Amino acid sequence: MVKLAFLISAHKDPIHLKRLIDSLPESSEFFIHIDAKSDIRLFTEAIDQPNAHFIEHRVNVCWGSINEVEYQMELIRAALAAGSFDYLITLSGMDYPVWSNSRILEFFDKANGKIFLQGISMLHQGKLSQQYAKLRFFTDKPWANGTLLSKARNGLREAVSALGVRKTLTIHCPDKEYTLYKGAAWWAITPDLALDVLNQWDNNEHLVGYFKTSFCPAETFVQTVAFNSPKYADRCMLAQGRYKSLTALTPLTFIDYSTNIKILDEFDFDRITKSGKMFCRKVVTGESDLLMTLIDDARKETGTEA
Repeated sequence: MVKLAFLISAHKDPIHLKRLIDSLPESSEFFIHIDAKSDIRLFTEAIDQPNAHFIEHRVNVCWGSINEVEYQMELIRAALAAGSFDYLITLSGMDYPVWSNSRILEFFDKANGKIFLQGISMLHQGKLSQQYAKLRFFTDKPWANGTLLSKARNGLREAVSALGVRKTLTIHCPDKEYTLYKGAAWWAITPDLALDVLNQWDNNEHLVGYFKTSFCPAETFVQTVAFNSPKYADRCMLAQGRYKSLTALTPLTFIDYSTNIKILDEFDFDRITKSGKMFCRKVVTGESDLLMTLIDDARKETGTEA
């Protein structure tokens, strides 16, 4: 049977995190990063399954910063050290499965090493390319939007950009040149790619250094490593042409980005199921309960749970 490792990042709603884990195949292993700002005891008290592993290396997560990549890499590290898996799959603690477990397992069993990582080159993407060309300093500092320090950070970014100091969208390392690729933080990759990505993180200081001042590297680091490697590029999902939306680069997860990220409810059920996506995000205890009940009923109808 195919063996799956779910890499989960969470910061709130331990009740839902338990429901998420309980809803997925029992044969899987779950590696969980809890934001360092959160009380991990709320999660460890709610979740005691032997296949759920809370990683010790915790990061104070700041959106859009390099420390999002840091927790991704620590989740990969924990999974690779724990055993042999066919796929490593990223989820947030606010995701929920749409497909039945039997369908999920069958899908990955028949995937034949395909990598469910979508990406698009950031070269020649107009205004979006300009955003990625801006140097972004102090993004790993937990300064709330609107505060003096946050305003100073934003002002520094724009001042440096106005002076004509920009990042290139090709990354020049001593032994290789990389083109910047963008995708989403939600993917399913094979362990060989996971190991190579982790090796780059641990050993390629030039590459990692580029992303420390880059925009939202959690959506670009893994993609850049994968799409610049002949070993993996043909197995990944390349998007051609101009960038359309982050939705178009999220192969397995239904997300409504129309207003930030919409909290889904029962009125979204038809859209979610018609999307054909394996998972949906975001769902919240107390706001998405009826939706999850509808999904649970549909999952039971479409396949025997595993």
